[in-house]
Amino acid sequence: MLPGSRRAEELATPLRRNRDYQMWWSGAAASNVGSYLLTVAAPLLVLETSGSAGQAGIVAGAAAVAKLAGSSPAGTLVDLCSRRALLFLASALQILAAVSLFAALLTGARGDILLAHLTVAVIVEGLGYSLHTATELPLLRKIVSEGQRRAALSREQSRKAAAQLAGPPLGGLLFSWSPVAPFLAAAVLFLGVMSVALALRVPLGPARRARTHTGSTRGPRLAGLRYVCARRYLRYMLVWFALVNGAFAGLGLLLVVLCHDRGAAPAEIGFAQAAGSAGAVLGAVACEWLTARMAATPLLKASSWLLVAGAVAMAVPASAVITGIAYAVALFLTPAVNVSFMHHLVHSVPDELTGRISMAMMTAARSLNWFFAMGAGAMADLHGPLFPLFSLAGLFLVLACANHVWAPTNTEH
Repeated sequence: MLPGSRRAEELATPLRRNRDYQMWWSGAAASNVGSYLLTVAAPLLVLETSGSAGQAGIVAGAAAVAKLAGSSPAGTLVDLCSRRALLFLASALQILAAVSLFAALLTGARGDILLAHLTVAVIVEGLGYSLHTATELPLLRKIVSEGQRRAALSREQSRKAAAQLAGPPLGGLLFSWSPVAPFLAAAVLFLGVMSVALALRVPLGPARRARTHTGSTRGPRLAGLRYVCARRYLRYMLVWFALVNGAFAGLGLLLVVLCHDRGAAPAEIGFAQAAGSAGAVLGAVACEWLTARMAATPLLKASSWLLVAGAVAMAVPASAVITGIAYAVALFLTPAVNVSFMHHLVHSVPDELTGRISMAMMTAARSLNWFFAMGAGAMADLHGPLFPLFSLAGLFLVLACANHVWAPTNTEH
């Protein structure tokens, strides 16, 4: 712990005066918007060219598989290799994916060739996204003092939610103007992380001693997974995040399919996603206040019941924006759950294991995304979108009930 006077000084220093944090926040926000442009543009391109929700699910599932496969290696790399160099690599992969799709559309690619190209591109972008994500907690520990970390984590959620709010409508509008526009815009925005790598002044690590100690055998590379498995709270949250994240992968695709089937235009679909993201933005704004006053378990219970309510409300026939608002209900408390959990990791995990432990959790949390995304698309093709929607609502109901029986207490609170 810091001495009292030093700690008081750090607590009194606002994050807005922390140059490195502001640079990181801005560059990461630009990159996040780029990712959301691709998130809305890729399935819209498939639906416009083939009309198949199943093929859109294949593209979404391929992105989820890439993020899953890249998470664990990315966590190891950020503990063993130069984090500054990894930020460059993450940005380069994402730019390559966006530029290649821009070029493919300009040359008139269509049909199976375009579907294959889209699939490969979202895989490459997913790997870059994994590297970017793996650096977040280790960099936060380097550029933010201990007393400011809860506030910084809350603002990280605000940044992600704001990007989720801005990206889909911007992607829909750009796609309506020209199908190539969102891919070009994404390539420019992905430069944000590369700019951050150049601009940050503090050493990003890892320390040379940590690289030498942890990089010699395979055993230390599994230290993150062993750490998680040894703690009941982390094991329970691993299962909860895996199921909820997977269900959200399917729910996000179903939001697009529902709006498309109800006759919404691409721009309206983008605004529906933005309306849903507004729930996450409001939740992110409130999460610092919420996590300071609520323990982790009550937050988890409340969030789970909102998931049930939001999923059921999406089934009500309505305009695209109203459907997006129902999606917002489901999202509202998830930022607070994330901040509570990530603060527990930052507070308790050793620096030399931060990358591996956080990405071990993220790998497990994303392990079912591909299944839910592909399954929701296939079920929507066979039975219509309401069948998979009510299936996901049933899963949320089971999780909400389980929290009252098995959820462990986070000792941080």
